[in-house]
Amino acid sequence: MALDAVVESVLATSKDKVAQITSEADLEAARILNEARERAAEIKSRKESEVGHAIEAIERREISSANLEVKRSELNVHKDLLEKARTKLLEKISNLPKKDNEAMLKKMLEPYDLKDMKVYSNKRDEAFLSSLAPNYGGNLDIIGGVVVESGDGALRYDLSYETLAREVFNNRMKEVSKVLFG
Repeated sequence: MALDAVVESVLATSKDKVAQITSEADLEAARILNEARERAAEIKSRKESEVGHAIEAIERREISSANLEVKRSELNVHKDLLEKARTKLLEKISNLPKKDNEAMLKKMLEPYDLKDMKVYSNKRDEAFLSSLAPNYGGNLDIIGGVVVESGDGALRYDLSYETLAREVFNNRMKEVSKVLFG
């Protein structure tokens, strides 16, 4: 019987030891699990923050890109409208009444000594200008105005309506845009 008591004592001690080890293992497992959960929560929070920042950056880029596209479209519309305005100006100038056109041509030629200069114009204004300029040079493919050239061809003044309109538009583009688009 003494052997049975020793076996029971060893078994009881072993069971206590197993229970103690199991309890310690359960505590260690719970601690490790809690640490893992905390790290997972930190990683999740960091990743959510990174994703949030990435989404914000993408939204900012998309909004910026959309704004740029809107501005580009708006500028193209403005450019088209300015070109239409320039075309309409040239159309009106080319259809000036004869009296107004001749008065403008005469005014353009005032600063020049026509005895030493050649004058070129379109076919429509040839008769009028050849009566003013003894050295009428011939016709050019222009809607109106004149081109004045020195006798030796060294100097050439382009006073055609197309050139004058282009210069006015180029030099006054800001003012024209302000009038048209505010």
